[in-house]
Amino acid sequence: MRRGGVVLLILLALIAIKSCADPYGDAEEVVEEFIDSIREGEGMEAVKLLHPSFRDTLTAEVKMPVQFTELKPSQLLACALSTMGHGIEDFDIYSGELIGEKTALVKVKIEDKDDIEKIFTFVVMKDTERWYIVDISSFVPPKK
Repeated sequence: MRRGGVVLLILLALIAIKSCADPYGDAEEVVEEFIDSIREGEGMEAVKLLHPSFRDTLTAEVKMPVQFTELKPSQLLACALSTMGHGIEDFDIYSGELIGEKTALVKVKIEDKDDIEKIFTFVVMKDTERWYIVDISSFVPPKK
């Protein structure tokens, strides 16, 4: 009986800790996983983290005729993402904020191999069960 009480206390403590965590923490993890995937040349893993509508938009922007490559559009996008990742030296989650019940903005500072820092904003949306990247844009700080 005493063991059951201890286990119950541990479970309650874990639930309390989880509820105090950042509500957008999972969104940040998706962005980290995306950048890690492209850095490691795993484009298909990165493509899986993109919302299907955003993935389709990016695929449509690839300017090479798919017929020449004999690749599916998502494979062509994965190849492009893998190539882009080789230029990333380091990255850091700059900030994250929940902007709706199921939407978060995650700002990331990326340093390339030439020591140039860039800030990108990832819009991440929670679908039924998981978070997906729905947009990526360069962050331009507001003028003062």
